[in-house]
Amino acid sequence: MHIMDKEIMGITCNSKKVKKGFVFVAIKGRKLDGNNYINEAIKNGAIMIYTEDNIKNKNIPIIKVENSRIKLAELLNEFYDYPTKELFIIGVTGTNGKTTTTHLIESIFKKSHIKTSLIGSLGIKTQAEYKHISMTTPDSEDLYKIFFELNKIGTQVVVMEVSSHALKLYRTYGIEFNIAIHTNIDIDHLDFHKTFEDYLNSKKMLFDSLGENKLAIINTDDENAVKILEGNNKVLTISYGLNSKSTITASSININENLNFSVCIQRTINSINGKSYEPQEFNISMNISGLYNVYNSLAAISCALYYGLDINAIKEGLKEIKSISRRFEKIYDGDYIVIDDFCHNPSSYQSNFDRIKSLNYNKIIIVNSIRGNRGSDINKENAVVLASWYELLNKPKIIISLSEDVVDEDNKVKNEEIKQFENILKEYKVPYEIHKDLYHSIQKSISYVEKGDIILLLGSQGMDKGNIIFKKIAEI
Repeated sequence: MHIMDKEIMGITCNSKKVKKGFVFVAIKGRKLDGNNYINEAIKNGAIMIYTEDNIKNKNIPIIKVENSRIKLAELLNEFYDYPTKELFIIGVTGTNGKTTTTHLIESIFKKSHIKTSLIGSLGIKTQAEYKHISMTTPDSEDLYKIFFELNKIGTQVVVMEVSSHALKLYRTYGIEFNIAIHTNIDIDHLDFHKTFEDYLNSKKMLFDSLGENKLAIINTDDENAVKILEGNNKVLTISYGLNSKSTITASSININENLNFSVCIQRTINSINGKSYEPQEFNISMNISGLYNVYNSLAAISCALYYGLDINAIKEGLKEIKSISRRFEKIYDGDYIVIDDFCHNPSSYQSNFDRIKSLNYNKIIIVNSIRGNRGSDINKENAVVLASWYELLNKPKIIISLSEDVVDEDNKVKNEEIKQFENILKEYKVPYEIHKDLYHSIQKSISYVEKGDIILLLGSQGMDKGNIIFKKIAEI
């Protein structure tokens, strides 16, 4: 890659990564301003700078741009020779269900012998192993390199979670998505977006980025579905849900330990390879449960049908999924049961409790890690759901954890978040105990548990090590 007759050896927005022949893009972040590191970048070998500021009197070209984040993505796209052009890319966005939906899609495609890679909150998955990444959707600097590497190993399809943060910060700018999937949109991440409207509009950016005749798969049971496609007439759509107006829906739903339902294709679906699926029904049997997984499965099935996959492969791919890490994952099943779930917003708590009430148990012990550094509002909403279900779940033992022994500074619970959470529980007259460490919180739950009970480990980053801690204490 050459710019102004200069050979470009690399592109970065991190001055410490700059080497001789690199381009440095100065980005104003929430905590740091890249413009303060331009001199360091030049000292480390930068031969060109892009910035939104008016900066002159340097010995190398300094180019002013309107948006540094967009410019960074554009440069990386060119540097890696537009790596997404050779890939079929499926992006999944929504408040809940992204991780499960991407894994269901990946399982179906792999069952169809299509070389598929996955990018999301559990990492990058190319075969059976995960490679850790720090964000659900990596920044553009990492993401374009990932696409480049996936091309080299022969990946055909990439299934990726697309977060609202990534969209708003232009991490996915320039990616040529073939399919965009909407799971649902509810209150979340207001610490970052400030308003629900901004959160919704950030999600909408994925669908606005679709090229002409690319596919949007929309959950029509979500009241925000219409807003997601507002003003967008260039894309194809497949709708899914439990209402009769959806392109694809489900009936005869049986939710027990396992999930069984009938898929109903209500209007003809034409695939990209010329195959047509006329209105018909077929049965799905799965080794996971929960009504929300009917929705996740319908999204995955819609995606597979559009790609032209065989219905038997769809059935087998869905049945192959037995559990997904931290998504209502049963981590112990003996005299008592332990379930680990990445609860992080009101709707995920609702879904979790709705599913747990259908199980057989003597009593429930909930270890709930407060969501740290995400603001009082989301913690208030989470606490309201927890308190509202107290009677419905037969008065579970509730243990609140600050998880100070396992979280980093970015996820540390603030005093106002603790206060807000406790105030709600007190207002609803829900008894609880609170501990600073996750280790002691889980240790307490084990001391209370008896035969036939269920321990629920709930929470986002603060509960990420709950599985490990439980197994260590229980000596499993």
